[in-house]
Amino acid sequence: MLAGVLTAGLVAAPAVALPASATTEPPAPASTGAGATVSTDEAVKTAAEPAAEGTEKISILSFNDFHGALSEEYGGTLFSHTVEGYRTAFEAANGEGSTLLTTAGDLIGASASVSNVQQDEPTLEIMNQLGLAVAAAGNHEFDKGLDDLTGRVMDIADFDFLAANFVDPETQEPILTDHEIFEVDGVDVAVIGAVPNNLYATTTGSGLQGNEVIDLVDAVNGVAQEIEAAGTADVIVASYHDGASGNGDLANEVENSAVFDSIVNGTDESVDVIFNGHTHQTYNYETTAGETERPVVQTGQSGNLLGAVELTIDTETKEVVDYDSELIERTPTPMTGEEPNDAFDPAAMDALVADSTETVQAIYETEKAAVAEFDELKDTVIGEMDSSITTDYQTRIEESGSWRAGGTRRQETTLGNWAANALKDRISLSNSEVDLGVTNSGGLRAELLFDKLTGGGEFPNKAADMVGKVSLGEILDFAPFGNTLTYFDIPGSSLKQVLEENWQDGKKALHLGWSEELTWTYDESRPQDDKVTGIWIAGEPVVMDEMYTIGTLSFLADDSWVGTENSAPDGYEGFAIGQENKVDLGIMDNQAFQEYVQAQTAAAGDIRPDFAKKAVEVKDATSTATPGANLSLTLENLEMDSDGAGDATSVSVAFQPAEGEAVEVGTVEVAADGESADLSTLQAPETTGVGELVMTVTYDDAYESTTEVRSALTIGTDVVEDFSDNQPGSVYYAPVRWMQAAGVTTGYTDGTYRKAAEITRGESVAFLQRYLAPDYTVDPDDEDAPVFPDVPAGAPHFTPIAWAADNSDGATAVSEGYADGTFRPGQDVTRAEFVTFLYRAAGPEGFTAPEISTFPDVPSTGSHYEAISWAAAEGLVNGYHDGEYRPYDPISRGEVAKVMYQHDLVSTD
Repeated sequence: MLAGVLTAGLVAAPAVALPASATTEPPAPASTGAGATVSTDEAVKTAAEPAAEGTEKISILSFNDFHGALSEEYGGTLFSHTVEGYRTAFEAANGEGSTLLTTAGDLIGASASVSNVQQDEPTLEIMNQLGLAVAAAGNHEFDKGLDDLTGRVMDIADFDFLAANFVDPETQEPILTDHEIFEVDGVDVAVIGAVPNNLYATTTGSGLQGNEVIDLVDAVNGVAQEIEAAGTADVIVASYHDGASGNGDLANEVENSAVFDSIVNGTDESVDVIFNGHTHQTYNYETTAGETERPVVQTGQSGNLLGAVELTIDTETKEVVDYDSELIERTPTPMTGEEPNDAFDPAAMDALVADSTETVQAIYETEKAAVAEFDELKDTVIGEMDSSITTDYQTRIEESGSWRAGGTRRQETTLGNWAANALKDRISLSNSEVDLGVTNSGGLRAELLFDKLTGGGEFPNKAADMVGKVSLGEILDFAPFGNTLTYFDIPGSSLKQVLEENWQDGKKALHLGWSEELTWTYDESRPQDDKVTGIWIAGEPVVMDEMYTIGTLSFLADDSWVGTENSAPDGYEGFAIGQENKVDLGIMDNQAFQEYVQAQTAAAGDIRPDFAKKAVEVKDATSTATPGANLSLTLENLEMDSDGAGDATSVSVAFQPAEGEAVEVGTVEVAADGESADLSTLQAPETTGVGELVMTVTYDDAYESTTEVRSALTIGTDVVEDFSDNQPGSVYYAPVRWMQAAGVTTGYTDGTYRKAAEITRGESVAFLQRYLAPDYTVDPDDEDAPVFPDVPAGAPHFTPIAWAADNSDGATAVSEGYADGTFRPGQDVTRAEFVTFLYRAAGPEGFTAPEISTFPDVPSTGSHYEAISWAAAEGLVNGYHDGEYRPYDPISRGEVAKVMYQHDLVSTD
């Protein structure tokens, strides 16, 4: 094993080209801890140096996240040219068979279109031709299911896929091979593979057939220790499909990622070389574990780099005495002309291949055949585009030096929201009741650019006749996973949980794309799981215990992780909490996106970005104000970082009371940076009551986009503070706030309202009397006063109960009590009883109940049928998502507030 060595220096990552249509200049490469890259020619010169006397050299090669990166510019061939150029030179100097080619996962799956539409078979054939010895399994190898990997894929591949930590839950034996040993010019080299710990969160769990993922480092260490004890290998390589979240200073990256910390510092000392994947980063770190110094290497993605770790071996002992590691740039694409008008040069490509090895020539023919087959489909124009629709990929490049699918994945983007709109549109064709569409940012695998292609982050120019066009190939690049369209129901509380799960350990980590109906606000300063302050669908507040239908991809809808030790998809557990009525339509995502482009082009002439933000941070907002007082709130994070996004220029503010017309408050100009707006210069209007501020943000983009932001506000001269358990953004906030402001309730002495608590018959009629007859009085000594033996004079709620039983002047009593003459004030009131109380108290005229019941569990012959039918017709109740009303369930204090609030809105109208 390693006996103390030196490694290559650590400098900057390579620059990544930005498309000419980008709105900012390409950023300079960041100075990071990533390994310095060398050209293929430079690597070949180094590889040609023979070993010193008494030693021999072998080279372990690795690449990761290739994702079927075949292309019309022959990326697979150029990568093979790099491998063959280096390998030929090294083996000429150090002996035939002195190299070993490996990959650290995601060789296939989420692939570029050429390979994707052909089920990655061309990629597997090319890797066979290139002599790939072994592959660690990544998450995307499982995208089409375990049976596909162990059947079709392995039948084609001449190499094994390794996963030491993907095991049978009962026997703990690996489902795939955990390691393989190779003889590399007389040196026995063991390669151990491992999938990410969160495998179930990053592929379709249903395809994994209930197997278990154990800790990747523990699994690798167990295998390494067995190999070391048996003495079956001279060199041990750990090929982890996981790694650092960035490519900065090693100490920082270890601190930022518990998984990477474990890989670097927890991997057994017997392991000589560590390769990484999954995070698409570029680095070449020198690390120390005990007395073992070893490289930790990751090579980005798509075959853009090749990692080479040259080990110097003592000829007698077979001990590693030195190493050198480097990141080799892929052979450049032959181009003609100068930027930005350069173009791929087929003749130069032919010449490059002709001057290479027979292996490269054979691979070129394979890739050309694959491209020819794909060409029949990929150039088909399926729609028009007015402007680029993108992630915040430029921010990602500025931060880390490389493009990544989904951009930073932590901010709202036009591409994410466009995809969510597309999903809702297509799923609505099957279920018109879908409320929202949603997609994960990691699923946005390519930008949709006006005059460029994504090309794995190289951004080649589109052909002149394809500028402003959307091709089938672009959609296939954008949505390569083969997810299916799915919808399901979840309660509003789960929707809030999903939004809260954008933050992990208090830091913003992810952001979902949502369809246009959703808007929401948050406050970063609030604690984890309480940052979301308001959620609206089509302008209506989301109710926590009501069900909403979500349309999405099978990936996010997957709930097979529930009840296991596995993670939820991208960590979003909320999609499975309370999930009901899930339907997988079996429609492929790329088919849906293709149809959406075609439909939008037919209806509107093109597809285009929408710069209206769904999520805006609202800080320092107070829920109450007196007329004329300065408002207290600031809007933050007003802009997107997608291509074409403009600056926010102004915020127009109106107060929308719960009852009545909106009142204009004023307009604030936004500062030059456009990211925030302080509204403290505006004053609350004279209109009083419960309501909300409606703020319209205007932008200076090409479409003069606007964003609508809402914040709850009650205006009055003697406005009391919110109940401590009824803060803005919480369930039933507006109804309870209205009850409080209207004097219907003062809550409990501890300052709470207790929305989830059940309510008694006495309390419920007290609410109704204060609402409908606040001036009612009764003389307890009046012999005609309604009297119940269990409600004597002076008892709690005596007056409201007397009002409820009062049928003087021919009025219908709200409640005459039970047949035994009691009222039972402390008994919980049911859902049916409460709406019956309200129905009798409101005394609606001219209502006739329908012959057929609205709810299957409310028979038309029942005593509460007319009241429940009236409440449903007025929109006061809508039952549960399964269609039932559940009349005999107790009603909560929050539900009572909602029914009364809704009645007040209806009766005011």
